[in-house]
Amino acid sequence: MNRQSAHSINLWGKLRSAAWSLAKFLLLAVLVVSAVSWYHSRNMPKGQAPQLLQQTIDGQFIDLQAMTEEGPVLIYFWATWCGFCRMVSPAVSDLSDGYQVISVALQSGSPEEVAAYQQKHGLNFPTINDPSGALSNRWGLRVTPTIAIVNRQGEVSTVTSGMTSRWGLTARMWLAD
Repeated sequence: MNRQSAHSINLWGKLRSAAWSLAKFLLLAVLVVSAVSWYHSRNMPKGQAPQLLQQTIDGQFIDLQAMTEEGPVLIYFWATWCGFCRMVSPAVSDLSDGYQVISVALQSGSPEEVAAYQQKHGLNFPTINDPSGALSNRWGLRVTPTIAIVNRQGEVSTVTSGMTSRWGLTARMWLAD
């Protein structure tokens, strides 16, 4: 075997080893993220969604049960003080152009402060203010951001906490329909 052949075999061995290490790392990362998400959402409702009859900060009346008759509804629990929410909120706002979205602002100030925050950041989803956290507690919320998707039958079909993408949200909404 000449020196160049031995060198290319050694290079392929290193590449395979690096690819295998990367695959193991990615699998471990997915498992850890899934476990953390499950842990944070373990108290969220399963089966039938809790009743949600509320008024948004702009005076719109929200009836979750009536909304689910038209299709799945994404419920987004967030806060103005939440760092991860700053990254997730634009994806939820984009999604609200084509899907039904309700957001719940947890302990984020007065309705005027929440509205000003949404306007400043270009967020256009309907928002229920939850200054005391009572509504979020009723839903078993433990961390923000948390997203629950309620299907046409009024059942919570998916709950996720932490970072997510617009594509991930779109896929979950599509699966809930």
